[in-house]
Amino acid sequence: MNSIDDTKPIIGPVTQLGFVVRDIEATLDHWVQVMGVRPFLFCTEGSGRDPLPTLYRGTEVKVQTRLAFGFVGDVQIELIEQVNDAPSPYRTFIDAGHEGLQHLGYWVEDHEASCRRVEAAGYVAEYLIQGPNRPRPVVYYRSPSLLGPMLELVPPELRRNRQAVLEMARNWSGGDPLVRYATYGEFLHEAGAG
Repeated sequence: MNSIDDTKPIIGPVTQLGFVVRDIEATLDHWVQVMGVRPFLFCTEGSGRDPLPTLYRGTEVKVQTRLAFGFVGDVQIELIEQVNDAPSPYRTFIDAGHEGLQHLGYWVEDHEASCRRVEAAGYVAEYLIQGPNRPRPVVYYRSPSLLGPMLELVPPELRRNRQAVLEMARNWSGGDPLVRYATYGEFLHEAGAG
């Protein structure tokens, strides 16, 4: 018998749809021109030229990405293009011939309890992103089913980051639909969130 209450979601509503893509600029053009989503925060060097180490399947790796964030209503759209060959869930996804929705993101209130619930449902922690001065990592979980995307659980102390991007989008006054920064950290610092 499963101890999970199947009458409600195990961790709450989805707050982000994460897409892994081969060409972020072509993907941005599609989201802006065809889907009408604007603006996007476009971090041309993602997490930076010398990213912090992360753990993928228990091994320390340095994953370089280019990132973009936009919103459809209150749901954040994240676009990720990995630009190096480091092992990661993004590289695994692309190398398997996939492109598109790779993970569902959740900014959770109780990180530890949410991780326990996800693990009890059969998900396996596969990728941990630990930041400076952060007590808890962002955790990516591999689905127990081939049909499901990964889950990303973001600890509550990072909610201010999502809020900063949402405020940027809500306060956008038009013009270039791509609000460009070299790194996500530069944007967060300027927005007073990082």
